[in-house]
Amino acid sequence: MLKFQVFEQGCPAQQWRLRNAYLVGSDHSAMRADVTFADGLVLCQKREVGSAALVLQHRVGDCGELTIQTCLLPERNEPYILSLELARHRLMLIYNKLEEWGMFELSDDHPVAKRIDRARRLFTEALCLHESEPAQADRAASECLVAAIDASEELALAHAEILLNRRRQTNSLPRYPIGTGLSLDQNQERVRAALANNFDFLAMPTPWRSLAPAEGAYKWDLTDNWVEWAARARMPIVAGPVVSFEPSALPDWVYMWEHDYETVRDLLYEHTERTVNRYKGPVAIWNVAAGLHVNNHFPFSFDQVMELTRMCTMLVRKLHPASRVLIEIRQPFGEYYSTNPRSIPPLMYADLLVQNAVNFDGFVLRLLMGQAQPGQHPRDLMQLSALIDQFGTYGKSLHVALGVPSEPVTELMIAAPAPNEPVDPHCGFWRKPWSQLVQSRWLEAMFHVALSKPFVESVAWSDAVDHSGIELPLSGLVSEDLQPKSSFRRLINFRRSLSARSPLPVPAGSAAANPPGPASGPAGG
Repeated sequence: MLKFQVFEQGCPAQQWRLRNAYLVGSDHSAMRADVTFADGLVLCQKREVGSAALVLQHRVGDCGELTIQTCLLPERNEPYILSLELARHRLMLIYNKLEEWGMFELSDDHPVAKRIDRARRLFTEALCLHESEPAQADRAASECLVAAIDASEELALAHAEILLNRRRQTNSLPRYPIGTGLSLDQNQERVRAALANNFDFLAMPTPWRSLAPAEGAYKWDLTDNWVEWAARARMPIVAGPVVSFEPSALPDWVYMWEHDYETVRDLLYEHTERTVNRYKGPVAIWNVAAGLHVNNHFPFSFDQVMELTRMCTMLVRKLHPASRVLIEIRQPFGEYYSTNPRSIPPLMYADLLVQNAVNFDGFVLRLLMGQAQPGQHPRDLMQLSALIDQFGTYGKSLHVALGVPSEPVTELMIAAPAPNEPVDPHCGFWRKPWSQLVQSRWLEAMFHVALSKPFVESVAWSDAVDHSGIELPLSGLVSEDLQPKSSFRRLINFRRSLSARSPLPVPAGSAAANPPGPASGPAGG
């Protein structure tokens, strides 16, 4: 068993709310475990052997309330100090990235170097106190953790600034770098004009639930309308996901076959064939399958999930050979695997697709944050940058979809996992509680980070306009009454800057934008 001491105001905590807590193993996959709190200790009872790291939502001073983790730790009788182990992991991540990114030559007066030095001194102080005065060690380690996360985000932004300017100066930016998702029934001319003028491509959903509300009875009018408009406006379309088992995408009549894999497979084959045949002219890129690896709605086996993925990609290749085929990774940090033994960890799923020679062109990495739903608990910029790097090692192009809300998402906005089951809406936040300002600064920082990676071909915001069926409430760039948010204006400015001759503007919160000092992060001020 792993045990962690937690403190509150210098004393062992009497109450400690565990949120988004789970263990991960040496392969970065979530582990089966029971994580509880009692008597000032977080107790982690593993069901698997080997070292493990604790991941949980944690308040990190001015950096926000984020899901972060410890290093891999062996079991021992005496408890670890939670804040000390969280700080140890963050410092390790910083040094790993300094080496991987070739940035060890930072000058001593560089703001990132100053913050790293402060974090290192605080960590040394905590180490010296952790046996004799654990409460004082917790205080120093908590300060170290804030400084280290602040430094790591600055490092991620500084690295992104270098790479993005390099891509721009060498003319290696993608042809269609910035896109947005849309709602099929929001087809007002004002919305369409904004899309045509300010984005390079559209991510058009093709939900099976909307296309075939009754078995065998397809309704193509909404998608036809958008495809025809996009052709006139010369807007490229990424269509899909064609196959998804999310409740919002699956017709009700399919559930009668949920225990009959062969029938579901045949129905998916027919649906994919109809959709691709109808739009294979105007659509050049297909998001074929989304989140099949999560496997949390239908009782499919490991082999069946892989077979469905292979079948869908092969069928699209056969019907539309000139198109590009993408597979969407949802919940890419893989929390779901700790509770769902039928699922496949995201990195393992990606590796299996590549090693088994599934014929596809790239991944869509979907990163939605800011809602108390699986996979949507906020992470910091360094974690997101490191995750994108991990998916860049497979030799496939990467397409990133982003989204955070412009206001805190309340309990009433969150779909309960079961009828009448209470929902805890406190999923955390980045820097400050979600607002239009925080959303806009997170957007700018993440577009810099994602688009700086040489293997990233496009970055899309999840939804252009707020609407009732939106996956992440309040995450649109425009409100339901069609008033643009500050994030929309910031994205327009970022897109324009990509083609400017001068260096790209520094993202809000980077070392050149803020004076050095503890916890002056991307959404500070």
